[in-house]
Amino acid sequence: MSTIVIGAGPAGLQAARTLASRGEQVTVLEANAHVGGRTRTDRTRLRYGQPADLGGSLIDLGQDKILQVCAELGVELTPQFALFPAGPDGTYTAASHVRNPIVLGGRRLDPDEQATIAAEVDCALRTAAPEPTEPVLAWTRRAGLSTPARTALTGVTGYNPVSHPALVPMGEIHPPTTGRVIWMLADGTDSVTRAMAAGLDIRLEQPVRLIRRQGSEVVVETDQDSFTAHDVIVATPVIPTTAIGFDPVLPAWKANALLSTQMSQGGKVIGQYTHGTEIAAALPMTALGDGRVTTLWTRAVGPENSIVVLGFVPDLGEGTLRDEEAALAALDDLVRTASGVPAQRLSGILKDWTQDEFAGGVVSLLFGDRVRLQALLARAVGPIHFCGEHTATMWATAIDGALRSGERAADEVLQRR
Repeated sequence: MSTIVIGAGPAGLQAARTLASRGEQVTVLEANAHVGGRTRTDRTRLRYGQPADLGGSLIDLGQDKILQVCAELGVELTPQFALFPAGPDGTYTAASHVRNPIVLGGRRLDPDEQATIAAEVDCALRTAAPEPTEPVLAWTRRAGLSTPARTALTGVTGYNPVSHPALVPMGEIHPPTTGRVIWMLADGTDSVTRAMAAGLDIRLEQPVRLIRRQGSEVVVETDQDSFTAHDVIVATPVIPTTAIGFDPVLPAWKANALLSTQMSQGGKVIGQYTHGTEIAAALPMTALGDGRVTTLWTRAVGPENSIVVLGFVPDLGEGTLRDEEAALAALDDLVRTASGVPAQRLSGILKDWTQDEFAGGVVSLLFGDRVRLQALLARAVGPIHFCGEHTATMWATAIDGALRSGERAADEVLQRR
């Protein structure tokens, strides 16, 4: 029996690997000229062959599926680190985020100012306990936070997903469920998807335009070819999925679930700097800012005392995300101000996921009717199955969730056999 998998990101590759291991004939169709989806890594723009993770790059404690795949395929991880420290009492709250270096109005706050903000947020969490569904920006106003505290805390929403703070609920940052123990992939995030792709029948540059059910088979049409199989797994993000034609059309419950699921819009800016040891010492975790780059973190010090710094750029429609030099200049300012190190940028790169036709954005925004939407997004329509980070019931929006969803879709196919 045969299956076509649409999309060679983590979800699609894991679905294909699972099916192939059970003897299924699998063909993977990928619109891009490379595998990996939103785990894309550039190895050409930074000096010394350093990897630049343009998309997903962090692995959290508890994301056992991605850790298992890395161990199985011999993919090396970096040493573990953290995105933020615990509070004085050893607990983690939304205030943990603002214990990192903070740059407001072009100036790094001194330790006393930072401690005051963290204490203010901690106090507000106790006296005006937030509801998990209450937007971060709305809670800061209800709790009466000062302008510096509000600005610092809303900057936390730039972590993941890249989004406007008015769209992110407090349940995403309080208490923090991610960031206490983190790894990256030593040779870039796509090192795992490239390893997963080995041995699979993957057809690159085959954007799928139409999926047509024809008797007991399913026909998949791309710009160049037509493929036929018994089952199809759609492993594309939400917005690209809505651009595929279906014949017969998807039922209303499926179409409405897709149309009701937003994707965050923004990008990632990566700079490579001199004075790596000094920057790493000054920024052991992350830094927040109120400029066009909202959050940054670093990789390990590299050759010639260089260091790679990664930052988020939300798409606020004012042009920075379309202007690589402006985005890199904003990252330069945040790096130098937050670290106090007069580093020089060696090279850099900007990735705008908003403009990527086959991504549609950064990650899904499963904030509202989350449980119901995920169930509908994951549900099959006859021989057409769906997976991806937006369908995951565990670690949604993460690589780990994508892998789990791919296994679930493969199991659905195998059950039909």
